[in-house]
Amino acid sequence: MQMLDTVDWSGDGDDADFALAIERIFDLRLRSNLPWTTFGEVRDHVVAHVAAHGGGGRACATQVTFYRLRRALGLGRNVGPDAPLAPMIGGKLRQVFTDLEADTDLKMPATQAGWPGIASGLCFVIAAAILAFTTLAPPLRIFAAGASAYVGLCLRHIDRRRLPHGCGTLGDFARLVTEQNRGRLARDGARLSSAEIWRIIQQLAADESGIDPDLIGPETTFFRTKARAA
Repeated sequence: MQMLDTVDWSGDGDDADFALAIERIFDLRLRSNLPWTTFGEVRDHVVAHVAAHGGGGRACATQVTFYRLRRALGLGRNVGPDAPLAPMIGGKLRQVFTDLEADTDLKMPATQAGWPGIASGLCFVIAAAILAFTTLAPPLRIFAAGASAYVGLCLRHIDRRRLPHGCGTLGDFARLVTEQNRGRLARDGARLSSAEIWRIIQQLAADESGIDPDLIGPETTFFRTKARAA
């Protein structure tokens, strides 16, 4: 398969979002002036970080996560990866995820908004539109925008949220949490090979670019040569 010469990022924040994702997933802090131009350089930096700060362990990261989650949820050893997740989590999703982060020392994935949450976002958009575009008199404009924002706050408060996409079972949840905490788990003794690191970097770059991750090679650059030289 022919690798891309460049993902052709425009420099309007796509590279910054990619760097933030690298920091979050691999649990490292990047300098703002790192001289990266290719994805192979990113891989080499992350591999060196894991070698220096990781635990050098051999345990499966997903298994480590699964056992932590099962223990934090107060489940017995008879509960396996195929157990349905929703009954274990209950209705107060925000609080449960906050408690899980504290008990496992792992970052939880973002929950999905339910219908009240989606409607809440629309109310805030309407409030901003009223302030910016309507020709109502100032007192009436402020009242209408405030009322819309208040309704949005109420809807947001009652939104019970939903589990992240693809979290039907406890095993699914463990795999998703693992992908959010690769560096932290490696530090704690889980296995993280250079091949796994490269696969994650490819996927993060593909998510930012909207392309096939397999088209991204070590020599693929962030920007076109002319854009970098400008």
